[in-house]
Amino acid sequence: MKRRHFLIASATATVAALGAPLFRSAQAATAGNPYKGFPVNYVAEFRATPPHKEAVTRAVQGLATRLKGTPGFLGITLKQMVGTSTMVMNYPPQYKGILADANEQAVQEGRLPYSFLLLVRFADPAALQGAKLADWLHSALAPALAFTPPGTSEHTQLLPLAGIYASLIAGDRKEIFSTGPAIARFLAHQDDTPERKLVTVVNHVMVPDKDHALVEAKVGPLLKVAQNTFQPKDDANDIGQPGAKDNRDYRKAMSTEILANTETCGSLRSYLMHGVWESVWDHENSHLDPRFQHAFLQLAPYIVVGPVEPFYQTWFLENRA
Repeated sequence: MKRRHFLIASATATVAALGAPLFRSAQAATAGNPYKGFPVNYVAEFRATPPHKEAVTRAVQGLATRLKGTPGFLGITLKQMVGTSTMVMNYPPQYKGILADANEQAVQEGRLPYSFLLLVRFADPAALQGAKLADWLHSALAPALAFTPPGTSEHTQLLPLAGIYASLIAGDRKEIFSTGPAIARFLAHQDDTPERKLVTVVNHVMVPDKDHALVEAKVGPLLKVAQNTFQPKDDANDIGQPGAKDNRDYRKAMSTEILANTETCGSLRSYLMHGVWESVWDHENSHLDPRFQHAFLQLAPYIVVGPVEPFYQTWFLENRA
């Protein structure tokens, strides 16, 4: 299942029906879900034509300005999809990185619109609900997505797909965060600013909801392996050496995070495995490391949709502080 189909399957709100579905999701994150006490994220993926990219950025900047300093707001980031990982799909190593910038090239050639990932972070569901994101989507983002298809005179929109996800565990190069308050502090101080040109990967998977507790017991160890391994193993700096197309070295991930959808899609639950790396090659080489492969095999039997793992570049970041 392709990434957009995954999102269609797991979406809990769209611009076509913004009000009630979005706030049902926010309320569901407060009562009746297994993730109480963890930070929550409004996650939206949407497309926009190149002439509209500045309007999209202005809409997100305006939201950040409004939310900054409000109780429970942790941060907001907008990322552009530039390509897709091949190593996450266990293709032969000779295909490593072959799609790393395929989307960006397609946009430049006029073959595809921009694909964006928006994450709005909150300490708790009440703060998310108080942010009135449905109003913002109607008044600010939706107009920025309007366009007229070639050969027609009708105005239309590339509608967002969105869901509410809880952050269950996260880590950086110094430590792992597994409690709600610790994860919230981590999310309030993201450092993948556009100027750093770091690479974000977001692995999309779905598992049977009946197995979600078992899966979540396994993703913690996987995150720890992903966060703490590097190559060469005896690197003097304890972070590894830069990855490249012609080697299998890689540096530690800058940060990692596991997000779980607070609602199910039928019998399935979706997860996002969010990581920030210094380069595409660092990420791709990490998937060729037997230590990582062994850790992922503990989780792989439960995955029934995915993995699909796009690469992103950060366009905009605003932390709470």
